[in-house]
Amino acid sequence: MEVSNVFTCPCRPGFTYKSLTQHKKSKMHQSWETSREVKDVRVQSKQFENEIERLKNRLEHKESIEIELLNRIRQLESDIEYWKKSCEGVYI
Repeated sequence: MEVSNVFTCPCRPGFTYKSLTQHKKSKMHQSWETSREVKDVRVQSKQFENEIERLKNRLEHKESIEIELLNRIRQLESDIEYWKKSCEGVYI
């Protein structure tokens, strides 16, 4: 019984190679690698764009919450001043 190595590459599924190192130097494999890298960069770019949009939306939401809280603080401060003035001169 004879044992031999069988090399395959995803750039050409179902095809076997005698030498994987020689195949990786071929124009076909290098072209496949380049196109795969371009695709990966596009996918990564889209993920970054989505993350940027998500963070922008989150920032807008936080800013609106901040405005609401600041308005509530101002309202409470004016309520405190009103109650202080209404309680002046009243001694318990």
